[in-house]
Amino acid sequence: MYNQPSFLKNPDAGRRLFLQLKGFMSDTYWRDTARFLDRPLFVLPDIAFDETTVKAINIHQYLRLGNRLERFFSLIIDQSGRYEMLAENVQVIVDKVTIGELDFIIRDNKTHDVIHVELAGKMYLYDPHSDVDIKHWIGPNRRDSLAQKLTKLRERQLPLLYHPETAKKLRELGIAEQEITQKVCLKIRQFLPWQFNGFPALSYPENVKGYYVSINDFDNDYFKAYHYFMPEKQDWIVHPENGEVWLTYQDILQHIKTMHEHRQSPLLWLKKPDGTYETLFVTFW
Repeated sequence: MYNQPSFLKNPDAGRRLFLQLKGFMSDTYWRDTARFLDRPLFVLPDIAFDETTVKAINIHQYLRLGNRLERFFSLIIDQSGRYEMLAENVQVIVDKVTIGELDFIIRDNKTHDVIHVELAGKMYLYDPHSDVDIKHWIGPNRRDSLAQKLTKLRERQLPLLYHPETAKKLRELGIAEQEITQKVCLKIRQFLPWQFNGFPALSYPENVKGYYVSINDFDNDYFKAYHYFMPEKQDWIVHPENGEVWLTYQDILQHIKTMHEHRQSPLLWLKKPDGTYETLFVTFW
């Protein structure tokens, strides 16, 4: 896996973490969870964090985005007052082989429900070339898709709660598995083809965060007029106004080509002279 260069001038780890948490807490919940998974959506409580509190969190600077989101989820639960974290990342082991893990087991102190929550944060691009709505949404590198993620949740992650070894593990933790309900916290950021009109099936205005173009379409006078910042993946959920080293079209093009050589579609922030921003992927395919 190619590691792109950093375009941060003076990285402040605490400030960066705070901005990532703000991005995670934004309303990008995918509201078709119940329809496809037969499980209700879990919506995190809205908490106002101050930057000082977040800076005190110990998260390794190179922790991958998925694990980073898990840490943010735990922080919000711990600070909520309403919920209590009973267990997280519960590994289920059979014959010394880990067959999966439960993301979170929490207690709702208001309803007294015990809830198994599976968390996922994804970015999907709308590929119009499909006859099935759910198959339109693919990862930026075409290596994953919304359909695959839902299948994994439905067939592997959610049923794991009912595995005999899971029941034994939960009893060790003092949790009665028959009292547990299940919910899914699925946060999705969606990107449409450049100049696409309207919202396709399974997309919502609050989830659509930008667009994507091929490298050929990026060779356009529209894009040549602006400046660009290429965030590292852990910062993909941060607002574009927080970019630091902004490059010209010609300069960013060299970095895009390097990413494409490694079969990676970079995410860019585009800055206009009027102080507005756009978010886009430039795909290698």
